[in-house]
This record gives sequence, C-alpha cells and structure tokens, in this order.
Amino acid sequence: MSNSDFLSDVQAQPDLLETALRAHLAAGSQLEIAAKALRDAAPRRVIITGMGSSFYSAYPAMLKLFAASWPVMHIELSELLHFGHQALTRDTALIVISQSGETIEAVRLLNDRHPQSLLIAVTNNPTGTLARHANHIIPHMAGPERAVATKTYTTSLLALTILAGRVVGDAPAQIADQLLPALEAQRRVLAQFDPQSLPAEWRQAGPITFVGRGPSYATALAGSLLFKETARLSADALSSAQFRHGPLEIAGPGHRAVICAGPGATFAYDMRLADELHACGSEVWLIGPVQTTRRYPTLALPQLAFAPLAEIIPLQLAARAMTLACGLVPGEFARIGKVTDSE
Repeated sequence: MSNSDFLSDVQAQPDLLETALRAHLAAGSQLEIAAKALRDAAPRRVIITGMGSSFYSAYPAMLKLFAASWPVMHIELSELLHFGHQALTRDTALIVISQSGETIEAVRLLNDRHPQSLLIAVTNNPTGTLARHANHIIPHMAGPERAVATKTYTTSLLALTILAGRVVGDAPAQIADQLLPALEAQRRVLAQFDPQSLPAEWRQAGPITFVGRGPSYATALAGSLLFKETARLSADALSSAQFRHGPLEIAGPGHRAVICAGPGATFAYDMRLADELHACGSEVWLIGPVQTTRRYPTLALPQLAFAPLAEIIPLQLAARAMTLACGLVPGEFARIGKVTDSE
C-alpha cells in the first residue's frame, strides 16, 4: 500500500467515529460548550461554511437546524469571503469547517475580513489559524489522514450532526440511539461489500452522476468529489429532484448513475428514479434501505435514523477500486495538495 492509499483510513472509521461520538456527547465536552454558546447567543442568523467535503458535511446539520426554525444559511466559504462577509456582524454566529484549519479562504476571511461573529471552528487542527481565531473549537478527532478526505469527512459529518442535535434540544442518549446504528452499518459494509462485485462497467472510465435527497444529498456531493479527485473522472452531483429538471435527458446507454436513496419521505421517489433510469438504459447503482430485488446493483442498508455515515463507505471503497482500475494510485494527487493554499 502506498503512502497515499486511503484504504486503512476507510477501515478505521467505525471505531474512530464511535470514540468521537462518545467524547462529543460527554458532559462538558467542547461540543457541548459550543452548543450552549450558540443557544445562549440566540443569533439573528447562523452561517455554516466550508469548502469541498467540509462544506458538504454540513448539509444534514443545516437541514436539521432549518427544520427547527433556526435562521440558518449554508454558503460556500469562497462566496462568503467575497460576496457575503458584510453579514458577519455581532448578531451572527459563524460555523467554519476546515479539516486543516489552513484552507486559503478561511485564512483570508479571518485575517482580512475580521468577522465580528461568534465563531465556532470544526477542525482537525486544534492549533491552526482557524482554531486560533475561534471562540469555540469542535475537534474532528480524526487523527492523521492520508491525502483524500475520508475520516475528516465522516468525523465532520458526525460532529456537526451532534452539534445540531444538541442545539435543537436532543438529549445525548437520543443522539446516540440515532447514530450508533449507522456505525454498525459501516462495520457490516466494510466486512461484506466488495466493489469488485459490481458489474465491470463500474470500473471503467467515464462520467458518473450522483444523486440524493435530504441528508443523503451530502453523500451524493461527497461521493462525486471523491471519484473526481481519486479516479479523476467527470462526476456530477445533483439532488435527485433537480436531476428531473433537465438533466434527465442524459439518461440512456453510456450513462451511469449512483442513487443515494436515504430513508424517509423521499425514498420512494429515489427508487422510482432508479427504476426509470435503468429502463432508459442507464447503468444504475442504488445505495439505501432497499428490500426488494432489482434488475440493477443495489447495496442494501438497514433503516437508519441517520444514513449518510453508512452511505459513504461503499462509495469510498468503490472510488478506490475505480482508481486502481484506471491505473492510478489511490489518493495520489497530481495537481492539488492536502491543503488548498491558493484561490
């Protein structure tokens, strides 16, 4: 295994995340203190921001806060830096996610724009630029990571989901009951899923569309990014509803689609889309709590209160298999580094 191969990072996630979960839910944890500060501040607005997989990891937390009537915005850090920093006033709470704490947009926002907001940092680097500026730090607790964001995506997803739960009043035991089954599902996927079991079409070069809804939209976004930066494939990510508004025209032979079908109100819509795409001639792979045999590959997950933690594991494994099939080294970057230092 090369120094950049991320397989061991993928395999480490269930145990790592369970340790982080229990630490975040402990009385007096840094996350608990940050959640209390956010509640007590009662801000006029909450802005959640980041770049890449850090940004995507916040989507389920944003949905949870929004559903609880919190005035929350989910805006890309680069857009906030240039087009929205005027909103970073004292009546705003700012949650910035950056695994390195040194991504160029975060550094410039903090050093050049001088936000006056309550700042909560979600980071894997407790001594970095982001952490030094923050009022409160929520650690990823991912440990060292190889080039590709695997552990830092899921630890960020976990931390932000717990943060949102604590802010809206969910009890620690309730949050644990929601998240621990997803970690068990991760373990089962790692033990049972072999990406080589997918049809050969899923180990060939060519574009892929990733779709999902609700919290599972984060999986589509993160999965798309993973395939782009590892196997260097053209990969698009859309909500499965948006996919029907025009992009459905690309369905047919030569088209591949990964359906991240999260449980809940829109699961049936995702299943119908998967069936329709297959009928059009697209290659379809569906990940979710499917209970009936389909005529295309499926990876069946249990009914989970929080599915994104489990959904991303088969995509991480499949991205690695695709990378190897393309003759590339998993996790070895050609044009970028672990930390983006130019804009």
